[in-house]
Amino acid sequence: MEKYLEFTKKLAKEAEEIALRYFSFEVENTWKEDNTPLTKADTEINDLIIQRINETYPEHSIYGEEKSDRKENSKYIWVCDPIDGTMAFSCGLPLFVFSIALVDQSNGLPVLGLINDPVMKNMYWAYTGSGAYRNGKKISVSKNDTFLNTYTLTGASGKDVGFSNLSVHTLLGDQKSRVMKFPSFVYGAIQVANGKFAGGAFYGKDGHDIAALKIITEEAGGKVTDLNGQERRYDENGIGCIVSNGILHQELLEIVQTGKLTAHD
Repeated sequence: MEKYLEFTKKLAKEAEEIALRYFSFEVENTWKEDNTPLTKADTEINDLIIQRINETYPEHSIYGEEKSDRKENSKYIWVCDPIDGTMAFSCGLPLFVFSIALVDQSNGLPVLGLINDPVMKNMYWAYTGSGAYRNGKKISVSKNDTFLNTYTLTGASGKDVGFSNLSVHTLLGDQKSRVMKFPSFVYGAIQVANGKFAGGAFYGKDGHDIAALKIITEEAGGKVTDLNGQERRYDENGIGCIVSNGILHQELLEIVQTGKLTAHD
């Protein structure tokens, strides 16, 4: 895993160079069919990932947000979001990260993850059994056992996973937690592993958004499940995620479940 980690760190720094080369208030973007923005940085970083992995680990598969390269019978698949937070990036706002994970295809779970904030120069990483780190310093989740005086976050509410986040904002607010929402969920949610946030809920289906977040948070002592409190795969679509310090996971799950949509919603 140390060999994979060093490879991933170098890849993240190459991706950082591309992101910062394009990042400004004059970033140009197009629009994808799902009504989300796309920039040259997204596609160039995704292409770089495919190139570097095929050069170094040609037997591995790749699942990227913009482009993938899946191979039959590969043990591992690299799951990557070149720029999580393209909306912010395309507006010149420094609220985006690079996210990549190495996922075991036998169970769909990440064995290594890295999240890099190119602007603030914060690189988070972990692999199975290693603990979690920010710029080489070990990090851990908070010890909060109530939501009082905590920060929490939610992602955009999405009917495609069968949940609304509206009640979550209300119920967490009632417990005196300050609820935030970022244009990049991972940008905020990595702060659970960093001990700054107590938890959050992601309402997207894609695995590439949250695969690295999963292992880094859990190596920091936290917990990550889908929105129903179940384990999920991270090499395919799933039902979002709940990320927490572990202590508050069941309580956060119960709050998230109040936003479950019915067939009539």
